[in-house]
Amino acid sequence: MVRAAGRLKLLTISKLARQFGLARSTLLYYDRIGLLRPTQHSPAGYRIYDAHAIDRLKRIVELRSAGMALTTVKLVLETSTPLADALEQQVALLNRQLAQLREQQRVVLTLLQSRSAARRARTMSKESWTRMFRSIGLSDEDMRQWHAHFERTMPEAHRDFLESLGLDAQEVRRIRAWSASHRKDA
Repeated sequence: MVRAAGRLKLLTISKLARQFGLARSTLLYYDRIGLLRPTQHSPAGYRIYDAHAIDRLKRIVELRSAGMALTTVKLVLETSTPLADALEQQVALLNRQLAQLREQQRVVLTLLQSRSAARRARTMSKESWTRMFRSIGLSDEDMRQWHAHFERTMPEAHRDFLESLGLDAQEVRRIRAWSASHRKDA
């Protein structure tokens, strides 16, 4: 049941599920694990959710969209776990997963050993980036400045970029050290 605007808004489990594009069974599961409890039950036994529960579900859906595990979502919502800490941990997890996916992609491409497969992979190699930079007129020194700026301003993103090229860990370390040693005034 939904009450008029300006008054308490109450939704049944089916209407709440529909509003968020979720299965009713998902909300039943959230209730079972204590993540989202109904505000009350109707005389017929239907689960009823109020505005507070609706807001909580909005946050749950948002955090799940970020890939956060339900256990982490529950910790954030029910403890003093700062949201920023949980989100930073999620970014670190996503970075690890991306690195694993890049490695898997590299292995698959190596197994295929096919130029057409490499083109379909939508990745760029160190050589293709270098060719592109040269085609727009960058010199070796310009490219070194680009790397140095990238390393100085976003070191983790620079590392991720280098890894995305399929470079091994030793080559990534070498380029990062080379970039870090470059001074703008040099």
